[in-house]
Amino acid sequence: MRSTFAVVSMFLVATHPVFSQTAENFSFHLRPGADLPFGEKSALFFEDAAYKLGGTAALIGQYAFPKLPALFAEGGLNLGIHPTQAENFLTLTSAGAGIGYDIRLADRMSLQLGIEGGMSFGFFSESEPAGNPYLGGNIAAIWDLTPGFAISAGGTYRYHLGWDTAGSQYTDLYQGVSIWAGTVFRLKPDSGRQKLLISKVKTEPLFPVFFSYYEKNPFGQLTIQNLENSAITNVDIYFYVGEYMEQPMLTSSIKSLARNASVDVPLKALFTGRLMNLTESAKVSSEIRVSYTYLGERITYTHPLTITILDRNSMTWDDDRKAASFVTPRDPTVLIFSKNTAGLIRDLGHNPMNLNFRIAMGIFEAMRLYGLNYVIDPQSSFIEASQDALFLDYLQFPSQSLIYRAGDCDDLSILFAALLESVGIPTAFITIPGHIFMAFSLGMKETEARKTFTGANDFIYMNDDTWVPVEVTLVQEGFIKAYRTATKQWKEAVNKKVEGFFPIHEAWKVYQPVGFTGGTLSLLFPSADSVIQSYKANLDAFVTQEIQAQVEKYQSRLSREGEKASTRNSFGILYAKYGLFEHAETQFKAALKVDKKAFNAMVNLANIYFLQDRTVEAIDWYRSAAVISPDDELVIAGLARTLFEREEYDESQKYYARLIQLNPEIASQYAYLGNVSTSIVRASAARDKGKTFWDEEE
Repeated sequence: MRSTFAVVSMFLVATHPVFSQTAENFSFHLRPGADLPFGEKSALFFEDAAYKLGGTAALIGQYAFPKLPALFAEGGLNLGIHPTQAENFLTLTSAGAGIGYDIRLADRMSLQLGIEGGMSFGFFSESEPAGNPYLGGNIAAIWDLTPGFAISAGGTYRYHLGWDTAGSQYTDLYQGVSIWAGTVFRLKPDSGRQKLLISKVKTEPLFPVFFSYYEKNPFGQLTIQNLENSAITNVDIYFYVGEYMEQPMLTSSIKSLARNASVDVPLKALFTGRLMNLTESAKVSSEIRVSYTYLGERITYTHPLTITILDRNSMTWDDDRKAASFVTPRDPTVLIFSKNTAGLIRDLGHNPMNLNFRIAMGIFEAMRLYGLNYVIDPQSSFIEASQDALFLDYLQFPSQSLIYRAGDCDDLSILFAALLESVGIPTAFITIPGHIFMAFSLGMKETEARKTFTGANDFIYMNDDTWVPVEVTLVQEGFIKAYRTATKQWKEAVNKKVEGFFPIHEAWKVYQPVGFTGGTLSLLFPSADSVIQSYKANLDAFVTQEIQAQVEKYQSRLSREGEKASTRNSFGILYAKYGLFEHAETQFKAALKVDKKAFNAMVNLANIYFLQDRTVEAIDWYRSAAVISPDDELVIAGLARTLFEREEYDESQKYYARLIQLNPEIASQYAYLGNVSTSIVRASAARDKGKTFWDEEE
C-alpha cells in the first residue's frame, strides 16, 4: 500500500506544474508496446541471459510551453512486464518526468525527442518491491488526425538501477527499448483552448457620415498569430457592432496561415444609416470573430472590442474630397428649394444663354433673398482645420444650413453644391490655403464655351468640361461679385500652384453622400416675384459687363467702315447669344436693310423668332432663306424644329430626315425630332429649345 502511495505521489509531483498552468496546451499519450531487453542480461543477445521479450504500457501527460511551443514537459506512469528464462517475470512500475523538443515535419506530422528520469518500483513474482531510480530517452512520431486526437509510434529506452544489498551499491537491474504505437488525446476546441492569438488591435474613431466608406476602406487593424501545432486554413475574420450593423461583415479572408506565423488584418464594416442618429460621440461595444479550419475541424474565437463613434457632423480634412459626403442632393428640403427656383428660371423663356449658368445664378439669388449669411465658427474654422489634417471639424448638412440660415465657407459651399446637384448641375470643391469655395459645370467643352462667352478666360477648364467658380461666402453681395471674386482667387492660387479641384461626382465614388434629411421642415422661402426680379437684374448686369467691350468694338467698326451686313449680323449674334432678342432683331433687320439677300441674317432672325415662340414669322424667314440655299443644314434644322413646335410632325420629320443626310452631327443635337410618341420626347424638346446654331459666316 505504501508503495502504491509512493508511486501516485511521485506522478502528482511530476505533473503538478502542468496542471497548474492553463490546460490549452495539455495532452495525454497512451503508449502500449513490446519491450526488447538490451545489454548482457538480454536473452535476445546472450543465450544464458535472464530477460526475454516483454511488454509495456505508458500513460503520459504532456505540456507544451505557450511561448516556446516546441519545448514540452511531461510526466507519467509506465508499467513493464519482463519475463525471464526462469519462468519468472520482473514487474517494473515507473513514475517519472522529463522534457523534450517537438519538431514539426509537416502540417499533420511532428517528431518528438525527449529525456526522462524518475523512480521505478520493481519486484519478482514472490519478492517485496523495491524502489530505485531510472533514466531514459524517447523518440516519437505523431500524426494529427483532428485537433483533439492523434496517433503515434516510437521507441523509449530506459535504464533501471537495482540496489545490491550484499555489495551495498547500485547495479544494472534492467535496460531495454520499448517499441510502441499509441494515441494522443488533446482538449477539444470548445473546452477553452486558445490557439489563435489576436493582438495589436488598433481602431480609429468612426465618422458616421462615412458609414458607407468603411465597407471598402479599413478603419482599424489587428494582428492574428497561429499558435496551433500546424497550419490553419480558410481563416475568416468578421467584425460586428450589433446596434449599427445588420449582420457581421467578413472583413478579410486568409487562405492559409503557417504555424507560429502572424498576419496584419484590416478591419472593415458595413454599417447602417442608424449611425447618422448620433448627435454626440459615443463608445460602443463590438466584436471581432475569427473562424478557421484546423485538421478538418472548424474553430471559432471571439474578441470583444470597444470603438469610438463620433457625432454625425464631424470630419477631418486629411482628404478634401471627404466633404462630398455632406452634399445631399436628395434631401427633400434641398429639393424643394432648388427645383422651385430652377422651375422659375426655366419658365422665363428659351434664353439661348447657357441654362446651367442661369439656373445657378437664380438659385444663388434665392439663397441671398432667403437670408443666408456667412458666419465663421470660432471653434471650428476651415482655416484652422485645413492646417491640421487631424483637426476635428464640424460641418453642417445642407438642410441644417437652411434651418440656421448661416454657415462658414465649407457649410455654404456644401449647401450651394447640393442645391445645384439636385437639379442636375455637376459641381466641384475648390480649396486654397485656409479656404474652400466651389464651382459648377456649364456642360460645355472649352471650344464651345469660348464661342459662347466673351469672358471665357475667367472659367476653369478641367476634365474636358467648363467650370464657373463661385465664392459662396459673398452670398449677400450677389452672384456677380461672388463669381468675379472666385475667379480672382482661383487664378492667384493657380499661379502659386496651391489650388485643389475636386469634382463632387468623382469624390462620391469614394465618399458617398449620406441620406441625412434633417427632418421635414416648412421653411419660409422667398417669393417667386422677388427671385425673378433679382435674377433678371443680375442677369442683365452680368450680360452688360460681358458684352460691353464687344458692343463698343462693333460700334467702332460701323463708325469706321460704314454699314456692312456682315458686321450687323455678327453684332446681332452677340446680343442673341445672351438673350437680348430686341437688340438682336434690330441688328439682323439692319443687315437685311443693307442687303435684302443677307442669307446669314435671315437664318439668325428666324432663330430669334423661334426662341420667342413667334413660329409663323420664324417659318417665313427660314423659307425665305431656303429660296437662296435650299440645302443649308441650319435652315433645314430650323424648319424641322419650328414645325415640331407647331405639332406639324409629318413635315418636321421630313426635314429632320434631310438634316441627317446633310449633317449628322447637328441632327444628333436634336434627336427628339425623330420620335414624337413619348412624354420624354416633349421634355427633350423643351430642354433643347434654347440650343441654337447661329450662322456666323461673314
